Amino acid sequence: MNLEHTEVKFWGGLRTIGGTIISVQYKDARVIFDYGLIFSPASSIFDGKIKERNVNTVHDYVKLGLVPPIDGVYEKSDIAALDGLLSVEEDNRETAVIISHLHLDHMGGMGMLSPQIPVYLTDETVDLYETLETIGEKVPGHRPNLKKCHFHETFQVGEIKITPIPIDHDVIGACGFHIATPDGAIFYTGDFRLHGRHPELIEQAITKAKELAFDVLIMEGTTLQDIEESKNLIVPDATLPDQLTKEKEVVEKMQAILQETTGLGLFNIYHRNVERVQDIIALKNTSGRKVVFELETAYVADQLLDSKDFAVYVSADTKMEHAAGTLPEWKQALLEKYEHVEAKDMNANPAGYFVQTTYENSLELLDWNVENGAYIHANGTPLGDYDPAYHNLLKLLKYIGLERFVVGTGGHAMPQHLKYVLEKLDPKILVPLHSFHPERLVPDNGRLLLPEYNATYIINEHNMHKQ
Repeated sequence: MNLEHTEVKFWGGLRTIGGTIISVQYKDARVIFDYGLIFSPASSIFDGKIKERNVNTVHDYVKLGLVPPIDGVYEKSDIAALDGLLSVEEDNRETAVIISHLHLDHMGGMGMLSPQIPVYLTDETVDLYETLETIGEKVPGHRPNLKKCHFHETFQVGEIKITPIPIDHDVIGACGFHIATPDGAIFYTGDFRLHGRHPELIEQAITKAKELAFDVLIMEGTTLQDIEESKNLIVPDATLPDQLTKEKEVVEKMQAILQETTGLGLFNIYHRNVERVQDIIALKNTSGRKVVFELETAYVADQLLDSKDFAVYVSADTKMEHAAGTLPEWKQALLEKYEHVEAKDMNANPAGYFVQTTYENSLELLDWNVENGAYIHANGTPLGDYDPAYHNLLKLLKYIGLERFVVGTGGHAMPQHLKYVLEKLDPKILVPLHSFHPERLVPDNGRLLLPEYNATYIINEHNMHKQ
């Protein structure tokens, strides 16, 4: 298929939080971004009890609608039983996938792709993925054919030019993309926020995108609410409200809680937020408590951070693995490099420790002296009410008498911040997505386009319209 115009299709993420998948084709070249999965634990068919099949993974994900039926991206052997879908071997287009950041709702489906398809991520993102892969957090399916791209360095797929532009999100390596063809250009923001550690990146991204020039702005709108919920119009405002927790304040709030806690300090975080891991390590100096990570997070810190002043938790299961000689090499290397902490150490001096506890390892709490302790829930899973596991966590903490403190901040811009960035970019055409209510984000000057699935949009003469 050789197109003489630029064709855009929206495959996922239009009215969902995540799952954004969009293709841009010019002549016989095509770029697809992102390739994530929609996170909906309450409604997902894979509920943790249904066992995923290893040999039919791609077939199952396509058949269940978890990834879209896109021609020319899947291996023939993976989709042989799916009628009407062309395999990568049967498609002559040059295709590449570009990933904005390493959250599952933007990259969780990239293992479904044929290893023949190059998948471009920024340098930091590749480094983080390879670290996560080692500790068992690889994507299902094939190992992606990862390629590094670099901030502000343009690369090409056919005649399509892609320029990664750094933005601030709660994961390292995050970027937006400027995507240009001879017919026009798109700026895709990816996910971003103004209340993070690097708000200057957003202003710089605005400047860079306008410098490169674009016709269509594809923009996230995660925090947008229905007009009946929000009860107000969205006005552009870049200021940070007092009630909004800024990323730099998260660790300060943790410190304040620890100062008032006479027992064990515990924290539940998402270790893909590597900068927060770094902030927690620094708490040893201000809190006087030894910072203790589970082995997986310790490996992330060991590989990606210069800060090494932490200990590792050794559970009974880890000791059993070690005795049996089945401990993976990466775990063995951590045990040789870092101080060990066991339950007996913490129980002898609870006030001397600040210890990680993830939801999946919650039964470790039964071995710890948690009297007068504090459980700091800082954006670690389960995140909230929409996840059935969240209620299970609350039930467990109540049962053992452990007080929970919610201290965290999200990775997505507030509605007034979205509007501020929108008006600064001032696009000809706005496509809001990654939102339950994208219609709430309306440009003052440009045209609002709410695209449809299974429709084709054409870019020509620096405009975009439905075919």
